[in-house]
This record gives sequence, C-alpha cells and structure tokens, in this order.
Amino acid sequence: MCPRFDSWWHHKEEERYCGAAACDTSLFISPSYPLSFPFMSTSSTTSLPSRAQRSSNIELLRIVAMLFVMCIHLWRDDAGMPSPQMLYANPLGTGVYLWFRMAILTGVDIFVLISGYFAIRPRVNSVASLFFQGLFYSVGMYAFWVLTKQNDFSLGELSMHLKPMKIYWFFGSYVWLMLLAPILNRYVETATRRELGLFLLAYYFLTFGMEWAFSASQQLERGFTTMAFIGLYLLGRYVRLHGGRWCQLAPRYDLLVFLGATLFSALIALALFWGMGRPLDADDAMVIRLVGYTSPMCIIAALSLLLFFSKLRIGHVRWINWLAASSFSVYLLHEEYLMRPRYEAIAEYISQHYAGIVWFAVLTGFVLGLYFATTLIDQVRQQLWRRLFSPLLDRVESAVVNRLRS
Repeated sequence: MCPRFDSWWHHKEEERYCGAAACDTSLFISPSYPLSFPFMSTSSTTSLPSRAQRSSNIELLRIVAMLFVMCIHLWRDDAGMPSPQMLYANPLGTGVYLWFRMAILTGVDIFVLISGYFAIRPRVNSVASLFFQGLFYSVGMYAFWVLTKQNDFSLGELSMHLKPMKIYWFFGSYVWLMLLAPILNRYVETATRRELGLFLLAYYFLTFGMEWAFSASQQLERGFTTMAFIGLYLLGRYVRLHGGRWCQLAPRYDLLVFLGATLFSALIALALFWGMGRPLDADDAMVIRLVGYTSPMCIIAALSLLLFFSKLRIGHVRWINWLAASSFSVYLLHEEYLMRPRYEAIAEYISQHYAGIVWFAVLTGFVLGLYFATTLIDQVRQQLWRRLFSPLLDRVESAVVNRLRS
C-alpha cells in the first residue's frame, strides 16, 4: 500500500458519511428499470422510449441526495461539527448550520432506501456497467493527476485505483448488497406483511438499542457496512409493498417529519455543548452517534423524505432525469482519494475569502457547477459503454451461452 493511500485509509473514519452511490451507487433506477442501482446510469439496459416515460419525482430525490453528499464532504474536520468559537460568536447562525448538517447527513440512507423501494434485480450487463463506471472515474482521475503532473506515477497507486470496491467504501458495501439482493427479494416475496414487519422491528430494535444507544455491538459500524444497508433495503421494500397509514400521510406531514427529526438531532448537539459543556468534536461518543447513518433520527428523516418525493406529481422532466443519471458519477469523481483534499481545499479557500451571502452563493455555485461538469464528463463514459463495451459484453455473453448449449 502506497504511503499516501495508507494515510488516507487510516483516516477513513473521518470520511465516512456518502457515499453513494453510494451511493448511479446512478444507484438510482426507476420502477420501470430492471436493475435499481440508486446512482447508476441505466442507459445501456433500457430503451429510450421507456426512459421517456420515467417519472422524475424520485430522480429529483437522487439529485437532492447527491447534493447532500457533496455538501457533507465539504467539511470533514470534527465530523463537520462547529467549533466552540463559532458557537460562542454566533449561536443562532451556528444552530442553523447544525440543523443543515443533520439534514444533509441523510443522503447515504436515502440512496439505499431508494434501492429497496424499487428493488435491485441485477443482470450481467448492469453489474458490469457499474464496475466500468467505478473504474472509469477511479483510473481516469488518477490518469488526470499524473498527466497534469500533480501526482507522480506509481504502480502501487495505479493498482489501488483498479480496485473501486476499496477506493470507495460505499461502492464496496453496495456491491455486496447487490449480490444478496436476489435472496432478500425472495424473502420479501414469500414473507407476509406481518412477518416482514416483525423482522424490521427486531432489526431496528437491535440497531437503535444495542448498536446506537448502548454501543453494545459494532457489526453495523454506524451504517458503513452491508449489514446496515440490508436493513435499509428491506425497509424500503416494506414501504413500497405494504406501507400503512403512516406511509399515506399528506406530503406536507412527511416534510414536517424530516424537518423535525433533523432539528431534534441539532438540538441534541446544542444541548451537549451548552447544557453539558462537551465539545462537539469527532472524539465525543455522543457526537459519533449523532453523525452515524444508524442514528434513528437520520433513518426517520431519510425515510420521510423518500415518502415526500414519492408523492410528488411532477411527471417526466427530461433535464431532471438527465442529471440524475450521472449522480453516482458525481460521487465517484469528487470522492476519488486524490481529489478529496483538493475538493476540501476549494471549500476552505472560499470560506477564507468570502463571507455572508457571498460565501453562500459562491459555495453553492461551486457544488452545482461541479455536479453539472461531472454530468457532461459522464456523457463520455455512457457513450463508451453503450457503443463499445456493452456490445462487446453482449457478444461474449452470447458466445458463452451458445457454448454451454452445444
């Protein structure tokens, strides 16, 4: 393992909150799609007419969730929590920032819930497309840094970039979820509503009790494991197939639940600081719980936002679907480990040179601009897959099938 990557790897805990798609990872496919990766582009598996009929409500949620992920990656020190100086200097403004911090934490959970909502049904072409997407950005970004002389070439680093499941934590956890998806789908299809509901009650009793509240277990690692993804996936399936009155509330109530759950997390953080005199740093046990993806407030907020967007009636909006198809690519580009410090450095530069509304406008422009620029870059990746690699894979697959039949 090269020294630079080794240093990054040992600081992985500071980074964990993403993924992403993962998690279009364009781990984001619509109900009409055969494979539901919330971030993955699906152009190679679906015809243009079927794509044109796709509703844009969940596609819009994918974009929002990825913007959440991008924002949370702007500030990683002390788990993105405000410093004591900020709290003393501007308590109200810092409180609003804390609320925003807890809201954007939901991005990763939303992606996995979307996968469960639509169900992952992997096929050879779609799985290969996912790995091609990971390699396109991990190797492509490394080549860019080397060619622009911002990084020295190293066989060790090149080897690491050839392993997207190791470069991107979300990618690795999601691939394992994808492998287990057919088994999970079969269980959901055969279990009754009561059986699935009881399983989820038991699962989240252990998650919120043993894992989150009392730290009596470490199997979920605050939401960074496939085991944590399984719970979210099954929760998404339950909501889609069985629901209940609590899933049929007016959209405004779903939005209120989202705002209330995230506000409650922010108030807990403020109570820790002002009421208990505890610094909001990454070493504090309660802060670690608050910013974990297994936090009950985070999961409730993510689920409520999924319900809210699922009830929107916005029809098909072409530009929304176009942007959503590259959402996982946005994650793969800005989370490549040589890109990460540069991404944070730009945010730090903006914070040092601008203030107030100008700071907010410039930072927002940077995030939106990077998302849009990545979407343009992603057109190259999509065309390469559609015109070159996908037909080649189809020929190989047909040859193997014919060989087995003969």
